[in-house]
Amino acid sequence: MDGMRGAGGLSYGILLGSYWLLAGQVFAAEPSKIRFNIPPLQADKALTLFAEQADLTLVFPYEIARKTQANAVTGDMTVSQAAYLLLQGTRLQPSYLADGRLKIAQLRTQPVEEQNVKQHKLSAIAAFLSSLFIAPNVTAQMSEDGTVEEIVVTGQKLSRLRALDTKRNASMLMEALSTDNLGRLPDKNAAESLNRLPGVSILIEKGEGRFASIRGIRPDWNRVTVNGFETGSPEKDGSGRSMPLDILGGELLQSVEVYKAKTADMDGEGIGGTVNIVTKRPLDTDELQVTTNLRYGFESADQDNPYYDSDDPYNFDVAASGRINERLGWNLGASTSHRQYLAQGIYQDDWAEISGVAYPEQTKNNYYVVGRDRDTAVAGLQYKASDTTTLMLQGFYSQFDEFQHRNRFRQGIEQDGELIADINGDTVTMVPGGSFIRADLRREDINKKLLNLSFSGETLSGSWLHQYGINFGHNEISEPNADWGFRQNTPQDLGPDSWSLNENGVLEIAEGGLQHNLASNLRFHDVSYQNDSAEQDVFSAKFDSEYAYTLNGYAGAVKFGGKYSRSKKSFDYNNLSYDIERNNLADFNVTDGAFLNDVDGQARANLWFNLDALNALLHTNPELFDQVDDNGVANLASDRSVEEQVSAVYIMNTLQLNKLELVAGLRFEQTDVTSNANQRIDDKFEPVSIEGDNSVVLPSLIANYHFTDKLIGRASYTTALGRPNYGDISATSSFGIDENGDGVLSIGNPDLEPYTADNLDLALEWYPTDASLLSVAWFQKDIDNIIINDEKTLSGGSYEGIDYGVDELVVRTKRNADTAEVRGVEFNIQHQFSNLPQPFDGVGAMYSYTNIDAEFYDSNIGQNRKLEGQPEEIQSFTLFYEDDNLYVGLTYNYNASFLTDSNDLQRVEDDVEQGEFGRWDLRMSYNLSDSLTLYFDANNINDEPTTEFQGGNEAWNTEYEYVGTTYYFGLTYSL
Repeated sequence: MDGMRGAGGLSYGILLGSYWLLAGQVFAAEPSKIRFNIPPLQADKALTLFAEQADLTLVFPYEIARKTQANAVTGDMTVSQAAYLLLQGTRLQPSYLADGRLKIAQLRTQPVEEQNVKQHKLSAIAAFLSSLFIAPNVTAQMSEDGTVEEIVVTGQKLSRLRALDTKRNASMLMEALSTDNLGRLPDKNAAESLNRLPGVSILIEKGEGRFASIRGIRPDWNRVTVNGFETGSPEKDGSGRSMPLDILGGELLQSVEVYKAKTADMDGEGIGGTVNIVTKRPLDTDELQVTTNLRYGFESADQDNPYYDSDDPYNFDVAASGRINERLGWNLGASTSHRQYLAQGIYQDDWAEISGVAYPEQTKNNYYVVGRDRDTAVAGLQYKASDTTTLMLQGFYSQFDEFQHRNRFRQGIEQDGELIADINGDTVTMVPGGSFIRADLRREDINKKLLNLSFSGETLSGSWLHQYGINFGHNEISEPNADWGFRQNTPQDLGPDSWSLNENGVLEIAEGGLQHNLASNLRFHDVSYQNDSAEQDVFSAKFDSEYAYTLNGYAGAVKFGGKYSRSKKSFDYNNLSYDIERNNLADFNVTDGAFLNDVDGQARANLWFNLDALNALLHTNPELFDQVDDNGVANLASDRSVEEQVSAVYIMNTLQLNKLELVAGLRFEQTDVTSNANQRIDDKFEPVSIEGDNSVVLPSLIANYHFTDKLIGRASYTTALGRPNYGDISATSSFGIDENGDGVLSIGNPDLEPYTADNLDLALEWYPTDASLLSVAWFQKDIDNIIINDEKTLSGGSYEGIDYGVDELVVRTKRNADTAEVRGVEFNIQHQFSNLPQPFDGVGAMYSYTNIDAEFYDSNIGQNRKLEGQPEEIQSFTLFYEDDNLYVGLTYNYNASFLTDSNDLQRVEDDVEQGEFGRWDLRMSYNLSDSLTLYFDANNINDEPTTEFQGGNEAWNTEYEYVGTTYYFGLTYSL
């Protein structure tokens, strides 16, 4: 599968599976001859019999061995001789490590017949080495004579070992997360688990991680796949390419892989890299396995409010797998989760310096109630059609329902020096009328669905390995919402009010006259009902062939293939807007009274609006509402669809030169795009269709050097591309009035070129033990055709001969700039102090640090600017204790501030950045038995808010949102 390397035997990559025979130091000196009597069997059975006759413990994942036929071995011989004869002519071969242990590796190359050439074969992936390492949370069962018969690794250590093993044996720079023995990722969704990896940061929204950023590269510049196939995205706003990972619960997944450097057999798209979600596979287990998980929690933020019933979070999941017979396996899984919580926040707009004092034009406080329900199901069938062919059918479905009820009250300060009456230290007093109020109510109900169905297979024929597959995906989003606006309607001017800024940069207003948050101070302004939706259909098919060869005693493999994918994404906008009679709210029973919105100890004046009463008013008093005439025009202007077809071919070669592994490749991708929309022509909207195409050649060269078995150096030059967002290349033009009354014209740009990146990576990885890692990496990305915002304000309200009836018109579009450069370093350390005396041998720690410098140059303005979505620092730290039954882990994840919106490139003071964010999480678990585990999770125990600021000045706060801490108690039971 494109984009996959190892991890549970999911694909044959350049490096495949590796299995270890544990026998202490038996093999170091080659003991005397042993009598073997092994008939021709499948390799899994033959290796088990071999271990019994050699009096050894053999531990390996069966998946790949089941695909191999072993030879008969009879007679007296040494262990190494028997191992070699048993596997001669197969894709499994024995070899020795530096410490003398015998290693059996499955190669993509045909085994070399001569024993004196075995040191030249390909390196091998250790896919699930977890069960090999005896440590504090490893159970070893001994026979009467002291021989180790079975080794079992459980808990978070199993997850760490699997992940480290995948990274260590990969052919490129990558990171991995794997599940523990109970099938759990470290966090509640795939996105938040990824935040633990070096160079990976998560965008937090309403208290939860949603999108993954790789090395600071914004989410829509990365690639997300499920089992190696692209899924598309159910998102509507912005790109439509960003995959929201919060719709993927971590309960039904096998692992998550992040590829930072790509080989030619992987999709070219993904400037930052590729995130591959791996679901569980049916034939990974021999017996029926059933695991259930239930957790229940509560929120620290005050849920007892008069407007919404308190509702505690919970989730339940069940996963089962088994075999119908030796050749056919199945797996099923289902998960449901529910959470409703408050996300109280303060938002401030348009900071400016007036009369020597800097302050925002208005401060808005939100009483935000958020509800999220996620239902997920996975299913799979795996069929071993023959000893050389395996087929797989996999399905994945996720539905995500969310409501957002935003009750917002605004208090503003006029930015006019003549309205400032007095400045006394930090307190500013305004004249009467120097302040104003507004309010609005928005209820949004979001439904997202993601469906993915894939059929794949692989066939081994002598020195050839063929892989093939097709994938169908469908995703959709529906966003019905109601939006009510209210404006000031007071019998006299407000004030004289005074204000100051608190330590968070938040405007504190002291009312000197009328109380602000009264219904009698507001009137109706407008209302709109929207029912926007988007859907996407994705199809892809691919075929890969790989031929293993030897050249002058060196093992190699050449791989080539092709892929075709088609995606069509449609956007449908339905908006009904109404003007309302400017009546005072006190004349109607549509509010439930004034209240103070406590935003993390910052009490803000607010007024609760009764949504049911407002919606009923539209039906009972229709004479108050006047439907806006251009509703249909606005909907037509926004409707669009984009169809994209990508055809790709590639060739790559892998060569193992003693300790050096070289992977060279070339990929060609042709993209054809058709954009359908409605454009305004002669005061009318007419359907238009614009076609375009582009092609790109993507070379790659990767080198991995094994200085020792524990020390690996990596260097690579790779290339990647990023396609423009669907909304950016659509042939649309839409006009509207923003909340400040300004006319805004948004125009798509079908002529946008894809951006391409040349990537350089250097890394050094040291694995002092099987459970430890110390690594450092340097990377640089040179990105051409960077796509940026282009905004300008025109006086007179006319553009391209069309008069939009406003004094000033803001025109927004996207365009290609010149180049961007992203440079950075990564550091990662993991270690468990197993050599310390008990109980300290269970103590361990993990720490990762990434430093990023990212900017782009635009010749239009003649200067360098910061690149959006690039935090300068990313850190993750975990301190844990783990023994046979107990696990306690404390984790801190930190993202530095980064630019989110550059608006007008020539006005740095208008830039908006997300503030730094550091969150502490706690996880504890205890095994009551082999089948039952209790656990406790606490997320955001330091009550960290999310913040934004303007103009590069952290004191100019534009967002302060608080969600508090979430606590969960749970249990997991497995059969």
